Amino acid sequence: MVTVRAFIALLTVLVLLPRSSRGQDQSVPAARAVRTETQMRLDGRDDEPVWRAAPVTDDFRQFTPGEAEPARFRTEFKVAYDDRTLYVFIRAFDPRTDSLVALLSRRDERTPSEWLKVVIDGFRDRRNALQFMVNPAGVKRDATVFSDNREDNTWDGVWDVAVDVDSASWTAEYAIPFSQLRFAQQDELTFGFGVWRDIARYGERDAWPTYRPSMQTFASQLGDLTGLNGLGRNRRLEVMPYVVTKNVTEQRAARYAHPQLQSAGLDFKAGITSNITIDATINPDFGQVEADPAILNLSAFEVRFDERRPFFQEGGSLFRCNGPCEGIFYTRRVGRTPQLRSAANDPRSTVIDAAAKVTGRIGAGTQFGLVAVSSAREEGANGSTIEPRTRTLVGRLVQDFRQGRSQLGTMITALTRDLDAQTAPFLRRDAYTL
Repeated sequence: MVTVRAFIALLTVLVLLPRSSRGQDQSVPAARAVRTETQMRLDGRDDEPVWRAAPVTDDFRQFTPGEAEPARFRTEFKVAYDDRTLYVFIRAFDPRTDSLVALLSRRDERTPSEWLKVVIDGFRDRRNALQFMVNPAGVKRDATVFSDNREDNTWDGVWDVAVDVDSASWTAEYAIPFSQLRFAQQDELTFGFGVWRDIARYGERDAWPTYRPSMQTFASQLGDLTGLNGLGRNRRLEVMPYVVTKNVTEQRAARYAHPQLQSAGLDFKAGITSNITIDATINPDFGQVEADPAILNLSAFEVRFDERRPFFQEGGSLFRCNGPCEGIFYTRRVGRTPQLRSAANDPRSTVIDAAAKVTGRIGAGTQFGLVAVSSAREEGANGSTIEPRTRTLVGRLVQDFRQGRSQLGTMITALTRDLDAQTAPFLRRDAYTL
């Protein structure tokens, strides 16, 4: 009874919390998108007919170094769309385009360059968003935003952009597939939307709509993108099978053998609806994932690395709440280095046999996620078990209140291991948290 009363009291507090300065009495800046029926040519130029018909938005204000001060140079953008893709054209005027800072780097590397950024909040929940960035050299960056102002740079979306530089400006023409966005299934949609610009040589950053760093929020300061009508159901289906063969060297008695090892697997992603996604994988291949930096850890605490494996990135922000649940479900423990590994030639990672994940949003601000993973038993060089077969189940449920300005959520985790005589003295058989 005490627990029920405390729960009701918490709900009452959430509902009665003071409204933020972006309340209903303050209008939200809006831009309008127009539909195109012609095929778009992605070349960084606005010479297609739809760009001549699209309304121009150019009310940019700087937020660095001055907050809400007039921008040094004019910036304008237009938005168009068809059944499958959202197109954004941005023109960044500059009287000295020969002085543009355009450093070439790897994808997702932030350099002191000029940058243009498009921010999209598909659900318009003022808490989550996707960012798409490019510099004049064509270097792409992307990231997700969760909990309003937390950024995760490990996400890699499938999108394209073309840039161009002329005597008066530099431009970027984006093509962002709706399959990369998550939004409600409605005839008429409004996205949260924003555009940022970095002017490197002056250390200036401009934004539409006006962004105020002093508020310590991000997604809740976005404007609106209207005019998105009749998108229909955009079916998302990705299937990626793989086959790998490799030659290994093994010592056998007094000689070395070089057997061939084969492996095969499958990654699967499908959109059940526009706002619910299922991911599944069988014997996933993470060989293409960027390696972790080398770190010498002399402490008693675990080093936490960014999650770069595609399966765990989808909907990953749902399981990160910057609070108690942050330490409950650390995805890098799934497929980890075997805990009882003791020899140099022991396996360095645990094989994931199969995994499945369902994430999405239902109703009015209700988010959910469910992850199930089965990892294999790993043997050491001497035939002993260094990591038992393990099954992991994680569930997450979040309810938004006050237009996303407050949240109430819960997480449940379950872990079971098939222990034997070698592993039972060192590892727990099962563990549960709520």
